Amino acid sequence: MIVDAKGKPCPTPVIMTKKALESISEGIVTVLVDSFTSKENVLKFAASQGLTSEVLEKDGIFEITIAKGYTCELTSNNTEKKVSQNIVLYVGSNAIGNGDCYLGEKLMDGFISNIKNMDVLPTSIIFVNSGVYLTTLNANTIDELKKLEGVEILSCGTCLEHFELVQKLQVGEITDGYNVMKRLFEADKVIRL
Repeated sequence: MIVDAKGKPCPTPVIMTKKALESISEGIVTVLVDSFTSKENVLKFAASQGLTSEVLEKDGIFEITIAKGYTCELTSNNTEKKVSQNIVLYVGSNAIGNGDCYLGEKLMDGFISNIKNMDVLPTSIIFVNSGVYLTTLNANTIDELKKLEGVEILSCGTCLEHFELVQKLQVGEITDGYNVMKRLFEADKVIRL
């Protein structure tokens, strides 16, 4: 099977690789990428899955061959324990990192769109400060958040009021400081973006 991920932005090459590998029980998946970063990310993903891989490079195109088959599966008890975790994703900005604002917003779009591809979804996603722009004005993140069935989407009411966005909420519900703190203190794990 060939996965042509040339020209695709992060994390798309890894997601395409993951989906291709999930579609087979054993065999070879060949992934084509045209950036060093994508090559490294796909190789790291393959290694994280316990799979062997090799790379050939020609004219700026990396051909990554990943072999799948005859691997041990995790026990179902471990999977059940992982699924039962109460994970809260705390989003405090409409961008990730410091520095270039455009890059930070692009990274945030990629992170939000990638949530649905995780093996375990968060119980709640809480948006505060400029993070509320992701539930009100950013069409890309709004569409992706609407796909997360069963995930509680909460936007800080004070933040919505501050940015005059209360009437523009497109996904999820308005919350308050008490409920935000309650979710954070009850969580098994809090991930901050």
